[in-house]
Amino acid sequence: MLRSILAAVAGYVVLVAVVMTGIGIAWLTLGGAGAFSGEGPAPSAAWLVGNLLSGFAAALAAGWAALKIGKSALAVKILAGIVLAFGLYGILAAESSYADREPVDKPVAEMSFMEAGQHAKQPGWYNLIIPLVGVGGVLLGGRQRE
Repeated sequence: MLRSILAAVAGYVVLVAVVMTGIGIAWLTLGGAGAFSGEGPAPSAAWLVGNLLSGFAAALAAGWAALKIGKSALAVKILAGIVLAFGLYGILAAESSYADREPVDKPVAEMSFMEAGQHAKQPGWYNLIIPLVGVGGVLLGGRQRE
């Protein structure tokens, strides 16, 4: 059981590392002007699709890592539960934090990565789909192949 828990934690570390790498690549590729739609805080379609694809790839890698380290499907199930729990928390946190955001005071094309992250407002459907993409990717990546 301890091995499965540690494997799930290791899988989550893999997930975070791959997601952060994907976000960095997307920002370097698109920049502020390409990451947002117009001058407001809404992300562009390219940003959303890129993040969903890199998130799915991260979840696949995380599920695979949990299976290989844990040597059982239990590690994958634990990781899927962690991803689901954090995903559901993310939905609630995102929706409540949007009300507290200050208005954008300069064009998003001129913002740094950190500034853009403070002002970005994901669409509701995106926040809802993130846990599904994550859990689906973990389960698919962690399925045992005979």
